[in-house]
Amino acid sequence: MDSIRSHRNSEQRRTILEVIRARGGHSSADQIYDAVRLKHPRISLGTVYRNLRILCDLGAIREVNADPNYGKFEIAGPQHYHLVCRKCGEIEDCPLPVDKSLEQRIQSLTTFKVEQHRLDFIGLCCKCQSLADGHER
Repeated sequence: MDSIRSHRNSEQRRTILEVIRARGGHSSADQIYDAVRLKHPRISLGTVYRNLRILCDLGAIREVNADPNYGKFEIAGPQHYHLVCRKCGEIEDCPLPVDKSLEQRIQSLTTFKVEQHRLDFIGLCCKCQSLADGHER
């Protein structure tokens, strides 16, 4: 995190990181912006987006792109898969361990050098399943 402190607006960036950590899970830029504004009322959405990109570049957070137009962010940690609800867009961490053999299989079939992979399972979360069945839990 020392590299984060060397950038301009480091207090805002630290607050953004604290918000993502405190929220846990997967937060949209809008959700992060709303929470950061409680401490920095004059911060702009553009500033939040720029700082999210810097934090991603520094490896402090990771963007989870379930929707190419609407990313969500999580604290960087061990690689894992995601469960993505196609109806409400919620994202959950998948309990299945990452299968590194997929990377080796791809490399043996192509000339591509695989560094890592991402995998999303798309379906319906419990809440959307109940709504689809006409039952609210």
